[in-house]
Amino acid sequence: MSDTSTNFLVVHEWAYGLTEIAHILSLALSIGLIALVDLRLLGVGPREVTPARLLRATAIGTVIGLVTAVTSGLLIASTDPVRYFNHPTMRLKLAAVVVGLVFNYALHNRVARGAYSPAAGRIVAVLSLAVWTTAVFGGIFYAFT
Repeated sequence: MSDTSTNFLVVHEWAYGLTEIAHILSLALSIGLIALVDLRLLGVGPREVTPARLLRATAIGTVIGLVTAVTSGLLIASTDPVRYFNHPTMRLKLAAVVVGLVFNYALHNRVARGAYSPAAGRIVAVLSLAVWTTAVFGGIFYAFT
């Protein structure tokens, strides 16, 4: 068991709050940008903006948001790792994040680049939205349990 009494986020309450803010903002950035591509795959938005073009335009922001979200999430979990990792809702969130990351970079982006049919794009978009929504609500539900 780790000693959290020397953890910077535990010792300095303001640091914990700022880390939470960074976590939430980075989730909004990254998942919001992924959702924009998903919505375009579903046919929402101007037709002249292809999913591939939107993916290229949002790729850097998505990566920055995901890296910041994962890093800040791990910092937050370091304040009480046993409690975080033993909680079933947090395990659900972590599983959804891992599935979302693998799905996003193994399949989602490939489909968004136009490598597959529009029907495949719609299926991938729905799955992507479901996985990332699960991750977000897993974190919210954890906060209230």
